[in-house]
Amino acid sequence: MTEKHASSLSRIALAGLTAAVFAAAPGLSAADSGVEKAGEARFQQYCAVCHGKNAKGVGPFAELLKKGPADLTVLSKNAGGTFPFERVLKTIDGTELPIAHGGRDMPIWGQEWKSGGAAGETGARGQVLEVMMYLRSIQEK
Repeated sequence: MTEKHASSLSRIALAGLTAAVFAAAPGLSAADSGVEKAGEARFQQYCAVCHGKNAKGVGPFAELLKKGPADLTVLSKNAGGTFPFERVLKTIDGTELPIAHGGRDMPIWGQEWKSGGAAGETGARGQVLEVMMYLRSIQEK
Protein backbone atom coordinates (compact mmCIF):
# COMPACT_ATOMS: atom_id res chain seq x y z
CA MET A 1 0.00 0.00 0.00
CA THR A 2 1.41 3.41 -0.93
CA GLU A 3 1.81 6.18 1.63
CA LYS A 4 -0.71 8.31 -0.29
CA HIS A 5 -3.25 5.45 -0.26
CA ALA A 6 -2.71 4.84 3.45
CA SER A 7 -3.13 8.55 4.14
CA SER A 8 -6.40 8.59 2.20
CA LEU A 9 -7.65 5.56 4.10
CA SER A 10 -6.69 7.20 7.40
CA ARG A 11 -8.58 10.34 6.43
CA ILE A 12 -11.64 8.29 5.43
CA ALA A 13 -11.49 6.38 8.72
CA LEU A 14 -11.18 9.63 10.68
CA ALA A 15 -14.11 11.14 8.78
CA GLY A 16 -16.21 8.06 9.57
CA LEU A 17 -15.20 8.12 13.23
CA THR A 18 -15.91 11.84 13.42
CA ALA A 19 -19.33 11.39 11.83
CA ALA A 20 -20.15 8.64 14.32
CA VAL A 21 -19.02 10.79 17.26
CA PHE A 22 -21.07 13.75 16.06
CA ALA A 23 -24.11 11.58 15.41
CA ALA A 24 -23.90 10.21 18.94
CA ALA A 25 -22.95 13.55 20.52
CA PRO A 26 -26.47 14.65 21.52
CA GLY A 27 -26.61 11.57 23.77
CA LEU A 28 -23.19 12.21 25.30
CA SER A 29 -22.71 14.44 28.30
CA ALA A 30 -19.93 13.83 30.84
CA ALA A 31 -17.52 12.47 28.23
CA ASP A 32 -18.45 15.33 25.92
CA SER A 33 -17.52 17.88 28.56
CA GLY A 34 -14.03 16.45 29.06
CA VAL A 35 -13.37 16.27 25.33
CA GLU A 36 -14.65 19.82 24.81
CA LYS A 37 -12.40 21.12 27.62
CA ALA A 38 -9.39 19.38 26.07
CA GLY A 39 -10.37 20.80 22.69
CA GLU A 40 -10.71 24.28 24.15
CA ALA A 41 -7.22 24.05 25.68
CA ARG A 42 -5.79 22.88 22.36
CA PHE A 43 -7.69 25.63 20.51
CA GLN A 44 -6.30 28.27 22.90
CA GLN A 45 -2.78 26.90 22.40
CA TYR A 46 -2.80 26.63 18.61
CA CYS A 47 -5.70 28.59 17.12
CA ALA A 48 -6.56 31.56 19.33
CA VAL A 49 -3.58 33.61 18.18
CA CYS A 50 -5.42 34.12 14.87
CA HIS A 51 -9.05 33.17 15.59
CA GLY A 52 -9.13 34.87 19.01
CA LYS A 53 -9.79 33.45 22.45
CA ASN A 54 -13.52 33.57 21.73
CA ALA A 55 -13.07 32.07 18.21
CA LYS A 56 -14.63 35.14 16.58
CA GLY A 57 -11.67 35.69 14.22
CA VAL A 58 -10.08 38.59 16.07
CA GLY A 59 -6.90 37.18 17.56
CA PRO A 60 -3.74 39.26 18.00
CA PHE A 61 -2.23 38.00 14.73
CA ALA A 62 -5.44 38.39 12.68
CA GLU A 63 -4.41 41.76 11.30
CA LEU A 64 -1.21 40.27 9.89
CA LEU A 65 -3.13 38.01 7.52
CA LYS A 66 -4.20 38.99 3.99
CA LYS A 67 -7.59 37.43 4.65
CA GLY A 68 -8.95 37.64 8.17
CA PRO A 69 -9.57 34.41 10.09
CA ALA A 70 -13.06 32.97 10.11
CA ASP A 71 -15.52 33.49 12.93
CA LEU A 72 -15.66 29.87 14.09
CA THR A 73 -18.75 30.42 16.23
CA VAL A 74 -21.07 30.66 13.21
CA LEU A 75 -20.01 27.56 11.28
CA SER A 76 -23.32 25.79 11.96
CA LYS A 77 -25.37 28.90 11.27
CA ASN A 78 -23.59 29.38 7.93
CA ALA A 79 -24.14 25.71 7.05
CA GLY A 80 -27.91 25.75 7.49
CA GLY A 81 -27.96 24.86 11.18
CA THR A 82 -25.80 21.72 11.09
CA PHE A 83 -22.18 21.66 12.21
CA PRO A 84 -20.14 21.09 9.02
CA PHE A 85 -17.87 18.44 10.52
CA GLU A 86 -16.43 17.24 7.19
CA ARG A 87 -15.43 20.74 6.06
CA VAL A 88 -13.97 21.54 9.49
CA LEU A 89 -12.09 18.23 9.52
CA LYS A 90 -10.63 18.89 6.07
CA THR A 91 -9.55 22.36 7.15
CA ILE A 92 -7.89 21.16 10.34
CA ASP A 93 -6.21 18.10 8.83
CA GLY A 94 -4.95 20.06 5.83
CA THR A 95 -7.03 18.40 3.10
CA GLU A 96 -8.50 21.82 2.30
CA LEU A 97 -6.32 24.67 3.40
CA PRO A 98 -7.14 28.31 3.89
CA ILE A 99 -4.20 30.33 2.58
CA ALA A 100 -3.43 31.56 6.09
CA HIS A 101 -2.81 28.01 7.35
CA GLY A 102 0.29 27.59 5.18
CA GLY A 103 1.17 24.62 2.98
CA ARG A 104 0.31 20.99 3.60
CA ASP A 105 3.93 20.17 4.36
CA MET A 106 4.22 22.76 7.09
CA PRO A 107 0.98 24.18 8.43
CA ILE A 108 1.33 27.16 10.72
CA TRP A 109 0.88 24.98 13.82
CA GLY A 110 3.80 22.76 12.83
CA GLN A 111 4.32 19.03 13.04
CA GLU A 112 2.06 18.57 16.06
CA TRP A 113 -1.11 18.51 13.95
CA LYS A 114 0.40 16.32 11.25
CA SER A 115 1.81 13.62 13.48
CA GLY A 116 0.23 14.08 16.87
CA GLY A 117 3.65 14.82 18.34
CA ALA A 118 4.68 12.20 20.87
CA ALA A 119 1.22 10.61 20.66
CA GLY A 120 1.66 9.71 16.97
CA GLU A 121 -1.02 9.59 14.27
CA THR A 122 -3.70 8.30 16.63
CA GLY A 123 -2.96 11.23 18.92
CA ALA A 124 -3.30 13.64 16.01
CA ARG A 125 -6.75 12.23 15.23
CA GLY A 126 -7.74 12.66 18.86
CA GLN A 127 -6.49 16.26 18.85
CA VAL A 128 -8.55 17.05 15.77
CA LEU A 129 -11.66 15.48 17.31
CA GLU A 130 -11.15 17.42 20.55
CA VAL A 131 -10.98 20.72 18.72
CA MET A 132 -13.98 19.81 16.57
CA MET A 133 -16.05 18.92 19.63
CA TYR A 134 -15.05 22.22 21.23
CA LEU A 135 -15.96 24.18 18.10
CA ARG A 136 -19.27 22.39 17.90
CA SER A 137 -19.99 23.33 21.51
CA ILE A 138 -19.49 27.08 20.92
CA GLN A 139 -21.77 27.48 17.90
CA GLU A 140 -24.21 30.38 17.99
CA LYS A 141 -27.85 29.45 17.59
